[in-house]
Amino acid sequence: MRRFYIIIFILAVLFPNSAGSQEMDRGLFKPSSMVSLATAKKEMKQVYSESGETKTLHCGCYFDKQLQVYPNICDQAYEKRRNKAAKKILRWVHAMPASAFAGSMGCWKNSVCTLSDGSNFKGPDCCAMISPKFKSMESDMHNLIPTIDMSGAMKDNSSSSSQFGGMAEYQICMKDGVVSKEPEAESRGNLARAYMYMSLQYKIRLPDDLEDDLRAWHLEDPPDAGEEKRNSLIELVQGNRNPFIDHPEIVERVRNF
Repeated sequence: MRRFYIIIFILAVLFPNSAGSQEMDRGLFKPSSMVSLATAKKEMKQVYSESGETKTLHCGCYFDKQLQVYPNICDQAYEKRRNKAAKKILRWVHAMPASAFAGSMGCWKNSVCTLSDGSNFKGPDCCAMISPKFKSMESDMHNLIPTIDMSGAMKDNSSSSSQFGGMAEYQICMKDGVVSKEPEAESRGNLARAYMYMSLQYKIRLPDDLEDDLRAWHLEDPPDAGEEKRNSLIELVQGNRNPFIDHPEIVERVRNF
C-alpha cells in the first residue's frame, strides 16, 4: 500500500496538470424530460419521502409527510420567537434562482408577452409562456431544494437579488440573534453542485468570484449518501443525473463555468 502512495506522489510531481488538462465528458450531462414546475414540485415531495431525507437544506428543520415544518426542531440554535406548537409549510425553491438562470433572457428583461387586456409583461410568467428552455430550467428537479415558506416574513430569494434560494429560512435558525447572509457550511456543497449542474446543463455563465466560492464549497462539503440517493431518485423521474454528485473530480476538468 505504501508503494502505491509513493507512485501516486511521484506521478503528481512529474505530471501536476495531467488531471486538470483532461476534457470533461459532456456525455455525462443528459437532458431532463421534466417541463412542468408544478409536476416537478409534486415529484420532489415523493423523492424526499422515499429517500428518508426530511430536513430543509439551510437550517435542517424537519418536515412531515404533510409538508408541515417544525421550526423548533432544527439542527442549529435559533431564537425562540414562536410557540413550540407553531408549524410552517414547506415549499420548493430554486437553489440557483430564476433571476440567475433566466436573467439574461429576452422574456425576462423585455415586455414581450401580452395579456388578454392588451397589456404587456415580462419576467418568469412571460418566460414560462413562450420559452421551452425556461420551462426546462425552472422545472429541473436537480435545482429544487426544500425550505420553509417564509412568505410575509421576508421576500423569498428565488424572486429577489440573492444568489441562493431559500435563505430567508435563516430567520428561523439565526445565531446569536444574527441572520446569516450567506449559506452555512452544511448546505454549501449541495448548493454548489446544483449551481454547477445548472451552469453546464444550460450554458449559464457564472461570475468569477461566485465560481471560486462554488469550487471551494464543493471540495469542502463533498456529496453524502443522502445527496447520492436523491440524485438516483430524481433520475427515475426526469431521466438524468447531476454528474457532479457521481463524479466530484470532474469539477477540475471544467475551465470556466
